[in-house]
Amino acid sequence: MQPIIETAALDYRQQRPNFYVNVQGGGSGTGLSQVAERAIDIGTSDVFATQNSDLTTEKLQDQKLAVSGIAVIVNPQTGVSNLTMAQIRKIFTGKITNWQQVGGKHLPITVINRAEGSGTRLNFEALALAGHPSMTTQEQASSGTAYQIVRETAGAVSYVAFPYIQSGVTAPKIDGIAPTAKNVENNHWKIWSYEHLYIRKDSSKKVRYFMKYLKSNQVKKVIVKLGFIPISSMKVVRDHHGIVKPINKEATR
Repeated sequence: MQPIIETAALDYRQQRPNFYVNVQGGGSGTGLSQVAERAIDIGTSDVFATQNSDLTTEKLQDQKLAVSGIAVIVNPQTGVSNLTMAQIRKIFTGKITNWQQVGGKHLPITVINRAEGSGTRLNFEALALAGHPSMTTQEQASSGTAYQIVRETAGAVSYVAFPYIQSGVTAPKIDGIAPTAKNVENNHWKIWSYEHLYIRKDSSKKVRYFMKYLKSNQVKKVIVKLGFIPISSMKVVRDHHGIVKPINKEATR
């Protein structure tokens, strides 16, 4: 979520020259732990705070800002454009080791994983791998780095946030479903996560003013432009147990 917050903070400061927001990366675990410890004012995360057993969460307040689709990406030389969820589980757990086994070219599979503690990895293992841990292999801290390696490495595969489905890689369909925002909105594409903002319940007025701005239509345009999905576009809701339910739009008016 760092690009969203950086853009929003810059726009907010232009409107209020005396207001400063310092934005730093570090991962979901860092954001959650530091806001709980009062080291920062707002912690961003793509996992629920309750998924971190080391945190005391009763003093934290969760506001969901956006949704991020997560896609599998492969190097085009693999010759693969459609996979099943069962095949993905076998690829990322090391049971399938050559693309020929899933209808691709005779090419060894190189798995690029995300770093331990990554929110994207936690969500991918929970939603795509049915809770199974991925195989031990090289790890990368960011979607951008994972994308670069897959683009440059024949036979490589990884998983990234939708904005990193860029030129030079293929994002295969899964069970015939394409990784698109529309398919995330109705949960046809099941690999997605919320982008959370966590603040303390006793946060200052300045923090709450900025939080209100982050929920504005101006920031909603930034969310869409950067390739994320506004919460208001979702037709389903998922709780911290992973249970998905349709949203009754009539009831929420």
